[in-house]
Amino acid sequence: MSAGEPRRGGLVRSLSGRLLLLTVGFALAAQLTAYVPIVAGQHQELLSSRIAAAQTAVLALEETENNEVSPRLRQELLANAGVKAVALKRDEARLLFLADDMPGPVSKVYDLRGRGWATAIGDAAEALWSGGDRVLRIIDTPRLGGGQFIEAIVEERPIREALAAFARRTFFIGLAIAMATGALVFLALNLALVRPMRRLIRSMTAFGEQPESGDRVLVPSGRRDEIGDAEVALAALQGEVRHSLTQRAHLAAMGAAVAKINHDLRNMLAGAQLASERLEQSRDRNVRAMAPRLIRTLDRAIALATDTLTYGKAGERAPLREDVRLRELVQDAAAAAGAADRPPVVFENAVGDDVTAWADNEQLFRILLNLLRNAAEAIDRTGRPARLSVTAGASGADTAIEIADEGPGIPDALLPHLFQPFGGAGRVSGTGLGLAIARELARNHGGDLTLVRTGPAGTAFRVVLPGRRERGR
Repeated sequence: MSAGEPRRGGLVRSLSGRLLLLTVGFALAAQLTAYVPIVAGQHQELLSSRIAAAQTAVLALEETENNEVSPRLRQELLANAGVKAVALKRDEARLLFLADDMPGPVSKVYDLRGRGWATAIGDAAEALWSGGDRVLRIIDTPRLGGGQFIEAIVEERPIREALAAFARRTFFIGLAIAMATGALVFLALNLALVRPMRRLIRSMTAFGEQPESGDRVLVPSGRRDEIGDAEVALAALQGEVRHSLTQRAHLAAMGAAVAKINHDLRNMLAGAQLASERLEQSRDRNVRAMAPRLIRTLDRAIALATDTLTYGKAGERAPLREDVRLRELVQDAAAAAGAADRPPVVFENAVGDDVTAWADNEQLFRILLNLLRNAAEAIDRTGRPARLSVTAGASGADTAIEIADEGPGIPDALLPHLFQPFGGAGRVSGTGLGLAIARELARNHGGDLTLVRTGPAGTAFRVVLPGRRERGR
């Protein structure tokens, strides 16, 4: 048996086997509860039938002249009644009829007048456990007002044999009913519960063996009960796990590809950096003015390429904090993102000249670049002029930066996975990595990146970074 294969046990270990045993056991317990009173009632009925037969025999004998009959007829009447002697008291007279072959002395007296269930149960148990050799005296009230009382002397053996036969028959009938009930309940619950649960177990086992395979995801049966809910939940979980594994595989492949091109990319950027430094010696004033910004952009690109492998292997490096002037950094990030001069984007840098953040300059630039690029591209897709603004200020000991746009908003389908890698891609060419990287960089500072609002009126994100006094350098 493989490690992932569900275990199969015997009748006692399996859920269906335990269910069968429990059902049969409960049915037998219910049958036993009713069995004892039923047997006691049958014992009472056997005793009463002897009295009724004895009364019939007495009435027949009483109708003869002077109560005299031939010994043969008297013996036959008493034998048919199953009694050895009968005594009937009526109208202050006592009639007594005896058989020729009288048994020994009376061993047990049963007075059926007003006898309770506890006494009846005890008498029935005693009759079954006895040897059947006793002589019984039964006393009862005659039927139909036939006298004050009637008593009969009978042998116990015929009564005990009839009672034992009834007890055995009743027990086996109850046992058959219990077994049939257990089998029916077992089949019903096996079809309704056990088999669907085994299907869930097989699906989980098969999915665990090859979670990347799409054909291992459970297809819900459409049941409208708890099993159906479990199937839907399991299918959703398997789909999410498969999606996450696919994303991880893509990230691993991307990391391998980046590792291969990282060296060549650094060489290319280094060559571009050398060429840009020569632009500072140009006679053209505009070219010399653009050269520092170009050099800073290339420096950031080289640093990003250098940190790519480190990011893929061990996450982002620890931030190198300093007092960063936010207005200038926001302007550089907006220019790099194409938001500063990109119609229909109307960019507004509302950060004060004196606002600073205690942060890593390069990492904060990447945060702003990702957020501004996403906002600018969202506005650009609408084709309508819309404002994109950046504000910043102190929030207690922290620094809060808010990037707000008047774009179309983020679709509801992307919100649950907005900050997950590949989960928040809102355009065809996007990867969904920008927000995930930006939040990781913010949390790397001890702060956070959150979505403030989104909708048809636009979207706003807030970056909160701890101040110098809360988290030292």
